[in-house]
Parts: sequence; structure tokens; C-alpha cells
Amino acid sequence: MDLFVIAGSPGVGKSTLGLALARSLGSPFLEFSALRQPHLDPTWSNASPAEHEMAWESLQFVVRNYVKYGYKNVVVTDLRDERVRQVPEVFGDLEYRIVTLALADDSELRRRVGARREVFVDVDAAVAWNAAVRARPALPREAKIEVDGRSVEELLEAIRRIAV
Repeated sequence: MDLFVIAGSPGVGKSTLGLALARSLGSPFLEFSALRQPHLDPTWSNASPAEHEMAWESLQFVVRNYVKYGYKNVVVTDLRDERVRQVPEVFGDLEYRIVTLALADDSELRRRVGARREVFVDVDAAVAWNAAVRARPALPREAKIEVDGRSVEELLEAIRRIAV
């Protein structure tokens, strides 16, 4: 596998699971928001469509460069769903899997997102995003996984079963 995209709304555990997956595979871990931080002020008030597009193009370059140099199982997290929907077109020439995490329990999602005080996240927007992701048809090479009540180890095992 060249690329794993771990997708979903804020609060579903993308970063936690993505980092655990990368560690278990000995693979690079790329969090999209980290690519955006160097040119954003601390409040992200200077975020713009151009800034977001630049970071998206940078991510594509970095992923392709890792693959070019023989790295496998590059793990990417923290993409907006509009970008996740572009993965089949943008990375269709690579061997990739999209693993989209979702929570069935909106109250649990609200609790998780509300607990993230270090990052501003719109709780209602996160719940709407989660519902939209759960409702949309699966993309090519995408597996949707409900994370409710499942440990990181259980989720890693589910991903391993999907990847073979």
C-alpha cells in the first residue's frame, strides 16, 4: 500500500488512529493541518482558499515524494471531506485506501469535540460533517468504520483486514 487516508469529522479519532497506524507500520504520518500551520497566524484568521489550495498541493507533492523514494503506507489525516472526495482522482495512480471513521452517537461526538479546548472547533458543524460522511456513498477504495465503543487496537485490526 502506498497511501492510507484516515478521514472523518473532528472528534472521531483520525489523528489518534492515524498516528497509531503509522507507528505500527513504521510509516510516515502527515497531518494536513500541520502543513498549513507554518504560514497561518495563531488564530488562523489569515486562512484563505488560496492558502488551503497551496497546502493541498504541498501535501500531494510530499506524498508522491515519499512514494518515489520507496516509502510505503504513508498515513494522511485531517482532510476536509471535499479533499477526501478528490483522493481517487488525485492519487488514483497510487495504491491507496481511504478509511473513514464515524460515530453513530452524536452525544459522544459532541462530548469529544467539546473537550478539545486547545483547538476551536464548531461542535454543530462537526456533528453535521459526521452525518454527511455517514450518509454519502462510499468512494472508490473507501471503507467506512463506526468507531463507537471500539479501542484503537480493534480499529487497527479492522484496518489491517481492509488493507489486504
